[in-house]
Amino acid sequence: MSLDFTQKEYQKLLRQASDIVLNWQEKLLTDQTYQNPSPQDIRNLFDEPLPKGPTSAAHLLSQVDREVHSHSNLNASPNYYGYITGGGNQTAVLAELLKNALNQNNLKWHSAPANSEIEKIIIKWICQFINYPETAGGILVSGGSVANFLNLAVMRKIKCPIDVANEGMHQAPKMTVYASEQGHSSIDKGMDMLGMGKKYLRKIGVDDSFKVSIKEMEKQILEDKDAGLLPIGIVGMAGTTNSGAVDDLNALADLAEKHDLWYVVDAAYGGPAAATDIAGQLFSGIERADSILINPHKWFYVPFEVACVIVKDREKLRRTFSLVPDYLTAGSEDKEDLMDFNLQLTKDFKALKVWMTFKTYGADKLKEAISNDISNAQYAAKLIEESQDFELLAPVPLSIVCFRYIGNGKYSEKELDELNTKLLDAIEADGRIFFAGTKIKGKVSLRISLTNHRRTNRDIDYLFEVMRELLA
Repeated sequence: MSLDFTQKEYQKLLRQASDIVLNWQEKLLTDQTYQNPSPQDIRNLFDEPLPKGPTSAAHLLSQVDREVHSHSNLNASPNYYGYITGGGNQTAVLAELLKNALNQNNLKWHSAPANSEIEKIIIKWICQFINYPETAGGILVSGGSVANFLNLAVMRKIKCPIDVANEGMHQAPKMTVYASEQGHSSIDKGMDMLGMGKKYLRKIGVDDSFKVSIKEMEKQILEDKDAGLLPIGIVGMAGTTNSGAVDDLNALADLAEKHDLWYVVDAAYGGPAAATDIAGQLFSGIERADSILINPHKWFYVPFEVACVIVKDREKLRRTFSLVPDYLTAGSEDKEDLMDFNLQLTKDFKALKVWMTFKTYGADKLKEAISNDISNAQYAAKLIEESQDFELLAPVPLSIVCFRYIGNGKYSEKELDELNTKLLDAIEADGRIFFAGTKIKGKVSLRISLTNHRRTNRDIDYLFEVMRELLA
C-alpha cells in the first residue's frame, strides 16, 4: 500500500502550497504581525478526536493558510522585533522543501553522503566568514541551548581530571565555570544537565557597557582555587541576548590561558557581525577561543532551526561524543560519520538551507545585510536620543536596542515601570508590530531586535508612530 498521490495530484498540491507561500510573503507589511490569540481560541480550531479517515490534502493546505497562519507570528515581517529572529530567506524555504523530500538521516556517512560532506563544508565556510581557524571541526544542531550544552560537555570531558565518561561525576572534583551575569540561561541549564551544578556557574558582574568584569572574574577564580574547587572554563559573550553586549574577548582569552581554562565564546547571535567593518573590531580575540557557537537561524537569515558548535581541535569534539555500537560500524578516515561529533544519531539535513543561503547570496551580500541591521539599530538609537519621550537604557553595539518611555520626565521609577509594562501589553493587543520587554538594571525595558534583511529606516519610523499612537 502506498500513501503517495498521483504525480498530477501532487503537482497540483505543490502549486497550491507555493501560491500560499507567495501570498504570505506578499502581505508581510499589511497583515497583522501578531494576532494575540488565546490558547482556547487555537484549541477550538484544532482540537478534535484522532482522525480515523482521510481528509483532502488540498483542504488541509487551505486550513493551514487560513487558520495556522492567522494564529502565528509573522516572524519574517520587518514589523517583528521580538527576541532574535533572522527573518529567514526565500532560497532557504526552497531548501527545506527539497530537504524534506530527500528525507536524509545523517548519523552515518553512507546513510547521507551529500549531507555529511556539505555539513563539513558549511562549518569551514562559517569559520572563514568570521576568521576562525578553518581546520576546526563542528556539527550543526537545533539551537544555541543545545550548542551551549555540547560546548560545556566538551569542556567537562577535556578538563575533568578523571575519566568522567566511565566514572561519572561521583569521584569528580567540584568544577567551576565562569560567565557574565548577562550570559544565556542555557549555560545554567547545561551545568545542571551535565551534573556540574548550577551553583558552580559563577555569574560575574558587568560594567556600564554590560561587558563582563575581567578583574572580578579573576578574583573569583583565585577564591575558588583557594577553596579547593577546580576552575575549568570561561564562557565569553559575543552578543548577549539582553542588550547585544560583546565581552572583551582578548582579555578573556588571556585569562583562560593564564589559568589553563577552556575558553568558549557564545556567539550564537552576534558571531556573524565579526565579518563586518561596522562592528568587526568588537570580536577581536574570537579566533583564540577553544570552541564557539553560532546560530545561522539568527544572523545568517536561515529559517529555524539550525545552530552550530565549532571546536578548534576537532579531535576533542570527537573524543567527547564518539561511541559506536555494534549495529553502527565505525566510519573510515575519508568517510567521517557525523554521529561521532554529536549527541544525536538521528539528525536531519540542516546543512542544505545554510549551503543554499551562502551560495545564493554570497558572503559579501550577507555582510552587507548584517551591516544594514546594525545601521538600522543605530538609527533607532538616534531617534530615541533625539526624542523627548523615550530614553536609551543600554549601549547599542550590535542590533538590539533597549529603551523605555519616559513621557514628560516627571514620573517616578515605579510609575515608569508600570507605564512601560502597559505599553508592552498594548503592543501585543494591537498586533501591528511585535516586540518583547526585558529588564535593564532593574528597570522595565522595551527591547527591539533588528535582525531582518527586509527592514528599512521607514519601518523603524513606523514602529515609533505606532507606539506613540498607543500611548496617546
